[in-house]
Amino acid sequence: MTKRKLFLPTIILASAVVITMVSVIIAGISLKPVVTEGEFPFSITYELDGETVTINDVYKVHYDDDKAYKYRVYVGEIQDKKEDNAYYVLKTEENGRIELWTNFYADYLMGDPEYDYFDEEPFEPKIYYYDAQETESHDEETLAKHGVKLISFEYPQPIKNSLRFSHIVMPEAEVVLPSIIIAFLAMIATLIFVKKDKDYTRKPINIVTIVFNFIVGFIVFPFFTIFAGLLNALGDIGNVMNLITYLLPALTILCITASIGLRRKLYGKSALVVQFISPAVFAIIMIISYCLNLM
Repeated sequence: MTKRKLFLPTIILASAVVITMVSVIIAGISLKPVVTEGEFPFSITYELDGETVTINDVYKVHYDDDKAYKYRVYVGEIQDKKEDNAYYVLKTEENGRIELWTNFYADYLMGDPEYDYFDEEPFEPKIYYYDAQETESHDEETLAKHGVKLISFEYPQPIKNSLRFSHIVMPEAEVVLPSIIIAFLAMIATLIFVKKDKDYTRKPINIVTIVFNFIVGFIVFPFFTIFAGLLNALGDIGNVMNLITYLLPALTILCITASIGLRRKLYGKSALVVQFISPAVFAIIMIISYCLNLM
């Protein structure tokens, strides 16, 4: 009889947990490009103080295949430049300087489908003048006043590329919202389909449990949600504990859901206790984090 009473609540909660774990795994999937290296020859001609100068060089890119990252990282550098950047300082004056920006983005040139920097402006070099206050200007009148103008350029096109599976990493804050939605759906299913036992009465323990359901739901849950959202700013507490913290809001809702199901099936004491699991987990995380900081 006991197993039959708890069958439906258990199925609902187990389904929510399984779906949440699947979503966590999917969120942790990292993809990498099929083509991982590229060379992009370019030419830029400009005039500075009456002298015409042409830059002929190659922008070299490689994919940084570090499995600590979930997101793709590309490293690009201009072959003959000593500095590791994609712009040139053309002239330094007493009250300002002139810079030529190539506008090269390694991920864009490698054809990564998630990056497109030039939807609203053309992919081309630009010359900027910076005054003593670092105010930026690139209009023709200002540039002509300082004796510089862009004459012509020849730029490469992004390669055609695609992505394939690389590895799975510990996901971050992107799991918070989906896990909360899944937990709320489990709660709604419990409220609709898990009926009160025919012997259910409003005993004092049930009333206390309901009061704490609301306290945990309207105070603890919002606090954990805000804390999870601010976790990156608060500091890293370790991959596993980070993930647990991100899932604390959902765990809180699932514990309330379990409390509702247990209470309706006459498990009053268990219904009261189960909703405090997520605060207990949070306390353990804080104690471990504090101890680690002392080491």
